[in-house]
Amino acid sequence: MIKTFLVHAVKTSQVAPGKGLITWLVTDENRIPRKVLGLTETDEAGLVKAVKPVYSRETPLVEALTTLVRGDLVTIDFRPFNLTQGYEDRLIYAAAEPNRRFLIPHLSKLVALATLACALGIALGLIYHYL
Repeated sequence: MIKTFLVHAVKTSQVAPGKGLITWLVTDENRIPRKVLGLTETDEAGLVKAVKPVYSRETPLVEALTTLVRGDLVTIDFRPFNLTQGYEDRLIYAAAEPNRRFLIPHLSKLVALATLACALGIALGLIYHYL
């Protein structure tokens, strides 16, 4: 599988002494956005010594992205890596559709909470009245 990626952003952060995280925001030739993560080892000056992919399947991609900056374009042939590792070619999953029914599952919880609050209010009113 040959894929082409355009780098939109590269972000780095230090998570522990000598350890860091690098994030590339890329899109493929079909304009599908993707976030690629790498774990970095840094020296005392904070410079990156090595980058390893979070997911081993992304090794060729991380190796190619390591030297790139925003606006760079890279084409990667995943076939040799997939053959040696025993991976089958597969397409990247489409972005999940946003949940348009966000309010409906929460509405029942809201009604239950309102009912509970009313019952508690009535109970407290009765207790106050009879004491």
